[in-house]
Amino acid sequence: MRQSSLVLISCLTIASISCGEASRKDLLPRNTGSKGEVAVVAPDGVWKTSTGDTLSVSMDQLMYGLPQDELLLKRIEIKESGFNDFFKTHRNILKVEVHTDQKTAVKVRRDVYSRQQLYIVISIQTLEELPSVLKSRIKDIMQLFHQAEIDRLIERNKAFGSESLNKTILEKTGLNLTIQDKFQVAVDETEFLWLRLDQSKPLGGYQHTISQGFLIYKRPYRDTADFSDSSLLAWKSEVNKKYVEGPQNSYMSVSDRFILPKSKLIIFNDQTAKEIRGLWRMEGYFMGGPFYALAFYNPNNGMQYMVEGYAYAPQFDKAPLIREVEAIAKSVVVLD
Repeated sequence: MRQSSLVLISCLTIASISCGEASRKDLLPRNTGSKGEVAVVAPDGVWKTSTGDTLSVSMDQLMYGLPQDELLLKRIEIKESGFNDFFKTHRNILKVEVHTDQKTAVKVRRDVYSRQQLYIVISIQTLEELPSVLKSRIKDIMQLFHQAEIDRLIERNKAFGSESLNKTILEKTGLNLTIQDKFQVAVDETEFLWLRLDQSKPLGGYQHTISQGFLIYKRPYRDTADFSDSSLLAWKSEVNKKYVEGPQNSYMSVSDRFILPKSKLIIFNDQTAKEIRGLWRMEGYFMGGPFYALAFYNPNNGMQYMVEGYAYAPQFDKAPLIREVEAIAKSVVVLD
């Protein structure tokens, strides 16, 4: 009886802690700041030194696969003395703390001052340590902020996306994903689905077209050779040519005139997957832009899937648009 009581008390304690944590998060305000932005907080005076320059330069990382240079994430610089309540709710915070009595470390915290907040602290004993810490950790830190932006977009799409379109995609492809609002079906074939979103945005007194697309297709998986870059790009090119038509009988293809497609192995849905970033163009028509593709294997049905998104926006930045289609791709859940 005593053992049962102890177990019950432990369970109630855990439940209370969980409920308390959930309640605390619910009481937090919404995060602030612009999408794709990081607030960088450092001790007063650092920004006017070479150490501050090192911090700035290390964060100015480019998003690969765009037709022009664009930062992966933008930043705002804040002095520690000016880090007040106005900035504490920012969506992404990187804070440099210098204390002689603490170990050098990178601490990742979430939902500290606002909901869906990522708060990363670089703890160092002296400012002289900062360049070496940045050299070894800044790429991982920036990827954490990038992934946090992806996660927020997925949550936004869950809240405001089209449930009916998500259901249609599930029925036609067997994939459970969260599509962004206002996408529409452009082409629907047995092994291929093309969704697109066309919008207009004013600039210079004129309305300019912004187009985003999302493609889903699959093939029987044979072996690991199907995950080679050559196999995936050949497959992508074949499908794009067959189904993605443009003006004047043009068709989509992979462009390698300015940059080569770049791939990376990742863990996705507990499986090894590969993401590819690069440029596309329309063969036979002057049109192109960036793409993001994600290839993965579903062991439940023996099929390999490719989900890819693209953007076309000649007059505007493409990084936010590609981040949006990347969020759609990474929202995919493979069902049993």
